[in-house]
Amino acid sequence: MRLLPISCAGLLLAAASATLAQAPAAAAEATLEYTVEQRDTLIWLGKNLLVDPSAWPEVARTNRLPNPNHIVPGQRLRIPARLLRSVDVPATLVAASGDVRVDGKAAPAGATVNPGQTITTAEASTAILQLGDGSRVKVMPGTETVLGQNRRYQLKANRSAEPVGESEGLFASTMRLVRGSVDMAATKVPRAKPLEVTTPTAVIGVRGTEYRVHHDSQGVGTSRTEVLEGKVQADITATGKPGAALNEGFGAVMPTGAKEPAVAALADAPKLPALNAPFERPMVRFTVQGESLSLRLQVAEDPQFERIVRDQRIAPGGDVRIAGLEDGTWYVRARRIDANGLEGRDAKSKFVLHARPEPPAAMAPEQNAKRPVGEVQLVWAENTEAGPTACRWPKMRAFRRWSRMSKASSGPTPSSSLKRPASTIGAWPACARMVTAALGEMHGSLRSSPCPPAPRAV
Repeated sequence: MRLLPISCAGLLLAAASATLAQAPAAAAEATLEYTVEQRDTLIWLGKNLLVDPSAWPEVARTNRLPNPNHIVPGQRLRIPARLLRSVDVPATLVAASGDVRVDGKAAPAGATVNPGQTITTAEASTAILQLGDGSRVKVMPGTETVLGQNRRYQLKANRSAEPVGESEGLFASTMRLVRGSVDMAATKVPRAKPLEVTTPTAVIGVRGTEYRVHHDSQGVGTSRTEVLEGKVQADITATGKPGAALNEGFGAVMPTGAKEPAVAALADAPKLPALNAPFERPMVRFTVQGESLSLRLQVAEDPQFERIVRDQRIAPGGDVRIAGLEDGTWYVRARRIDANGLEGRDAKSKFVLHARPEPPAAMAPEQNAKRPVGEVQLVWAENTEAGPTACRWPKMRAFRRWSRMSKASSGPTPSSSLKRPASTIGAWPACARMVTAALGEMHGSLRSSPCPPAPRAV
């Protein structure tokens, strides 16, 4: 398929792999390529492919055919896109997590989105829009975007009584990004024109690749793109000069009024810490060591990050703190953000949260308290969401060997008695464990006072 480049204001990023054909007319015009089949004639193609069947002589002039009545199988004809029959088709919202709306109304997965409709996602909400050619648009949290065009051009002459299938033909699709971020995954199929994302300052078109597009509507208004797969050409058409070729692993920043895109290599993925041990507190907290750049961190319910529930920016060297998650397995990814705002490659991991019921709060004795040898009373606050409570006393601080376990009394201040420590002198870890489907723990320690009798083990 060969298409003429379409002139746009602002920035035009076109896939390097896109093939374009220049019609011999003085004015540049988008054309689509048709391969002649057995028994084809221009008159017959006019009746089956063109909006106006009588426009077939214009096809002959576009291709400078010496004899319009003679075309042969295998011959390639350029047909102006404006002459071809086309129809708007809806896109499909294949996934919706959290507060996702289409034209202000709540939209579930499976909803259709027509050209001209607006998709918005709240914080901790994501959506995936599938276009007619199978390309997918991941709408990130806090984003507003519009399905500008999703149009199918008929380029197959139908010789049977059956209608041309909805999946046949060539698509031209455009998304308009008002604010926020979208991740694009373009299928590697022929198109009527490259898949485009427009922003207030740019037109970003790529074919057969993966890339991100961001637009910050604050301040001067800046658009950014990062190429994860494939190649794109970045041109600022207002200058009339060639821009920059972006290979995989590079990005460009395009503030309003820029004369050329600022191109830079994407930062490598950060090194996330090992998250093998379950988190036993509701607040998930860890540190990404040695980072001098800010991080963008996202948490999702699935490994494909189609249902993102947290989207945070972490200061350089700062702690990662994630609150409000339910117990279960979660997926996390992080990427560095350079000084120009370009986001680098992803580091991915997963973790398990096992924090319910929450551990009881110790009331007595205090941490590292001293008590005479004999009975020791351990008291903690009641957790109304937990069931029966028990106290376990290990023989060693690592809680690998247990001496005994005893039931605790119930009520506003559950308690348990240790009548005889494992020895008369030493530091003894204590653990209050709530015996429910999920286990919460409170760790503490007691220290017995020295006494005249010689130490003896239980």
